[in-house]
Amino acid sequence: MIPAKLALEKFTEGDEWDGIPSLTITINGAAPPVPLASAKMRFKKPGAVPSTVVELSSATPGQITIVSAATWEISVPPQLVAGLTFGKWTWRLRCLDTSTTGRPKTYLADEIEVLETI
Repeated sequence: MIPAKLALEKFTEGDEWDGIPSLTITINGAAPPVPLASAKMRFKKPGAVPSTVVELSSATPGQITIVSAATWEISVPPQLVAGLTFGKWTWRLRCLDTSTTGRPKTYLADEIEVLETI
């Protein structure tokens, strides 16, 4: 499966990022059949060796909120994201369902630009 793209607004390094107010994952117009267990959003600096990775997780309070596990609705509240420095970053949103196998799927991915602070 190729992740869908979601354009995120640019923001200035050191400022609070606006996050994602509400997002519902659907496949062919419906939520996946098994409830959502967790979500992670990883930001990676392209071309950096070793790669610089910043991660937000539903396991950490205030980073990603599972609004409804049954409907796969999540939000990423506005927050300071430590480590997101000036430049372009690629990001991916990976979800894990509650099945016994806990199938991970990357549903969304794109780029975000962090503007230089002056």
